[in-house]
Amino acid sequence: MAHPVIPSIRTLLYENGLLPLRSQAELSESLLQERLDLLPSLLEETQLDCWLVVAHENNEDPVMKSLMTWDRRTARRLTALLFFRNGRGGVDRLSWGMPSQRMAQFYTPCKQGDESLCQGLVRLFEQYDPQRIGINVSPACGGFCDGLSAGLYQTLQELPEPYRGRLCSAERLSTRFLETMTARELHVMGVLVKATEAVIQAAYSPSVIQPGVTTTQDVEWFMRDVISQCELDFWFGPDVDLQRQGLEGYSHSGLIQPGDLLHCDIGVYLKYIPVLTDKQWMAYVAKPGETQAPAGLQALFAQGNQFQDITRSVYLPGRTGNAVFHDAVEKGKAAGLLPELYCHGLGTFGHGAGPIIGRYDYQDSIYPRGELPLGMHTSYALELNVRGPVPEWQGQMVRISLEEDIHVAQQADYVYNHQQQLIVIA
Repeated sequence: MAHPVIPSIRTLLYENGLLPLRSQAELSESLLQERLDLLPSLLEETQLDCWLVVAHENNEDPVMKSLMTWDRRTARRLTALLFFRNGRGGVDRLSWGMPSQRMAQFYTPCKQGDESLCQGLVRLFEQYDPQRIGINVSPACGGFCDGLSAGLYQTLQELPEPYRGRLCSAERLSTRFLETMTARELHVMGVLVKATEAVIQAAYSPSVIQPGVTTTQDVEWFMRDVISQCELDFWFGPDVDLQRQGLEGYSHSGLIQPGDLLHCDIGVYLKYIPVLTDKQWMAYVAKPGETQAPAGLQALFAQGNQFQDITRSVYLPGRTGNAVFHDAVEKGKAAGLLPELYCHGLGTFGHGAGPIIGRYDYQDSIYPRGELPLGMHTSYALELNVRGPVPEWQGQMVRISLEEDIHVAQQADYVYNHQQQLIVIA
């Protein structure tokens, strides 16, 4: 029998054009057009005259996939996408080796006969005369601008001068392209955040969790089933774990008991929509006679909210990830908290482009990605924890781990909502 939350989530998705699948496909193409419209200003900002994205079939550059239509997520044998500043304030978008009618709505096919890649590039470079040609090679940016294969890099080294000498890393362009969100993408993210929260709230309920009967794995499978029946998918988790009085640290598997503190981590998306969510919420399993969590747990959760507020207050465009990290953590410690901070970009990818703000296992400056500045109109997972002793648990150290989706414009704001108190399962 379907859970009552499933029809409500599906209605939410239908009302916002995210279901059925055909609507997703149609929406994805309008979102692609909006994203491609970012390129004139981004090429100018990063001072590139050409962006070359090239890949073999079955070994696609991750960035390439974000530039293609919903029905064409792979290269065709050998495919190149080229973006040239055209001197008229715009960008000419060309596809070499991609025979696709749908792609032709966004890119002008430009391959001539049986010419090789280098022959085609030379012909186009002679036409446009780009002085700086960006390619996706950058160890510092990981998969966001390092998708050019070693073999294709060697092929590009066969280009004649002066073009070979004009090749340079497109790391800043690629990062800015992937991290920037359009207004419609932000709306889609808001809808998906609502759906994610609904899945979590359904899982954190007496109809799902029966103390002494239900395991953390049972809850995970419930969440997966709901996500699947809502025609969503998950890119992360769902992971459910627990803390318990007398149990050191987290338990990632086991039977849920009264008095347990539950934590989940989950990120969802739709098949054709390149917008992802990432959330962590917590719940308390009430003991017989309890209607709320122990005061110590509630107070510690409030500290988690306090650290969220502190971090958002320093999460400003133009600041580097490292600057945000140190400012937030120092302010948190000054307020008497024991905080940890590990935020990441969110949107086109779950662990997305842009600056890294701490790591879960490394609470210090991150180089080189921590030195990237926060961009305007970008989204992040505000991911953090606070620790502290809980009197009702004989002073045992407990961790409150929270994660919310935020958007950065003039300041950082929640995309939709954030958890402000522990959910009580009674």
